[in-house]
Amino acid sequence: MYIEQVGDRTLADCKVLIVDDQASSRLVLETLLEDTVACASVGSGKEAIEYCKYHTPDLILMDVSMPELDGHQTTALLRKKPLCAHIPIIFVTSSSSDEEESRCWESGCVDFVVKPVNACTLRNRVKSHINHKLRNDLLEKLIYVDKLTGAYNRHYLDDYLPRLVRDGLRNVTPLSLVIFDVDHFKLFNDMYGHIDGDSCLWKVSKTINDALLRPMDKLVRIGGEEFLVILPNTDVDGAKAVTERLLRTVHDLNIPHAASEYERVTLSAGLAVKHADDNKTIDYVMLEADKNLYVAKTSGRNQLVAPTAVSAGKINAPSHPTKLKA
Repeated sequence: MYIEQVGDRTLADCKVLIVDDQASSRLVLETLLEDTVACASVGSGKEAIEYCKYHTPDLILMDVSMPELDGHQTTALLRKKPLCAHIPIIFVTSSSSDEEESRCWESGCVDFVVKPVNACTLRNRVKSHINHKLRNDLLEKLIYVDKLTGAYNRHYLDDYLPRLVRDGLRNVTPLSLVIFDVDHFKLFNDMYGHIDGDSCLWKVSKTINDALLRPMDKLVRIGGEEFLVILPNTDVDGAKAVTERLLRTVHDLNIPHAASEYERVTLSAGLAVKHADDNKTIDYVMLEADKNLYVAKTSGRNQLVAPTAVSAGKINAPSHPTKLKA
């Protein structure tokens, strides 16, 4: 028996990525699953990796025999990416030999089906694995998500951030951290009350989260009105562009705040970057971001303070604040 809904998600909300170099095979699999889940399909392992940069499917149906990158190689590359490591993968193989079966399990699949695919077997196995993932997602939500704002919490930060640091070191990519603070939030609570204060935090959190364009970018609530945005594989210039867009988006919500000099809810932000070739700990980078936030708040609010990039990817003193215009 399968549960059609777990938490606030149903099977129909889930997406399966079909990876097969044969268009006819992709069409068959999509047709068999279209009344159960949403499907997307790509024709190669490289396309699958590119797809997963911007989307996170709930399950992947992976053909084993493909040119360039076969199913095993593609799975190995996906497993190295933090956001893809736990996506269940079902191999679709034309061989039922013991050797091929063992290789499928060793590659990290959760199951496999043999061609020609049996429709009933495929649908039920897909349902089973997606149900299991939905339950795990719900458990993760209960553990890692802040109930008021819907942002991730510090438990998530403690588990997720060290993995991203290791990933950045391995791939020699920068990791940007941005700490946001809702300006004059105590005055907002005093003037409008805690119910409106909670509503304000929820609106700000949802707006920031919706404005983050990549699945790898995460929003974490780290204090009462303080939030952290984690931007993997993002340098100073990229992080500044993202942060300025987020500040503008919240500014344009136009949430009334009579006690603010801007007469609306605004954010201040401090940015810091960890490069793969520096010796900074991630705690030190967090402290740098927090210091830059302090500068933003004490020099007028409603602005970003970021480090200035110089040669060889190194960072020196904070730049002048990037202030929003009303």
